Amino acid sequence: MASEQNRRSFLQIACTAAAGFFFASTSGAAAKPCATTRVLFVCPLGVVQSVIAREELRRIAKARGLRVQALSRGIDPPKIHPEADISPGLAAHLRERNIDAFADPLRRYSRTEPTHADITIAFNEAALAPGLKHARAWKSPSWNDQYPEANEALSKNIEALVSELAARQC
Repeated sequence: MASEQNRRSFLQIACTAAAGFFFASTSGAAAKPCATTRVLFVCPLGVVQSVIAREELRRIAKARGLRVQALSRGIDPPKIHPEADISPGLAAHLRERNIDAFADPLRRYSRTEPTHADITIAFNEAALAPGLKHARAWKSPSWNDQYPEANEALSKNIEALVSELAARQC
């Protein structure tokens, strides 16, 4: 009798351990880390639209635990005094939102960059630039002159992008 009880106890323990091993190995606990999604934003100058989008995507992706690398480029970035393209009113709005337009150095768009990005987004007339034929075109009102409208348009686009990125993750 004791031997039968010991055998049952042993089988229960063995089955429980085997089930635990099975579920642990199939639950993704040992899965490789998620790949980082690279998103490239391109605007005419690389000073306002692409930079604000880059910083907003970084902020939201970090808050939601998404692995995203957001980059910004300009078709023809200013060589000197890029801050001149940001009105005092827009500068104040950016400070309120803790957005540093110059957190990354300004970079000129290169036709090879979309091949290194998972998603490329071009603002307004930048979508017509060579090499951006397959980029997603986002329309944006002027951030300097129409801040509320530009902010609303970007917020909708970024939220849709973040939802897409969240669905892609592992």
